Amino acid sequence: MSTELFTQLEQKVGQAIDSIEMLKMEVEELKEENQRLTEAKTGQGEELEQLRQTNAQLQEERDQWAQRLEALVARFSETESETQSA
Repeated sequence: MSTELFTQLEQKVGQAIDSIEMLKMEVEELKEENQRLTEAKTGQGEELEQLRQTNAQLQEERDQWAQRLEALVARFSETESETQSA
């Protein structure tokens, strides 16, 4: 009977070792996935910052064009007023 118990214990130890090995492989896969996601997040953060800078530059250019257009409209209005006065 003790050989039977020893055999059962040996099987359970073997199963435990197999489970531990599988869990180690899963942990390694999860670490790699975490690293990949961290790198992707970093890349997205840099891309977002670049988009924000581009957006700010485009808004500034838009404001400059709006000022130029307002100045042109004002000049046209002045010219029109002078033409009507004359």
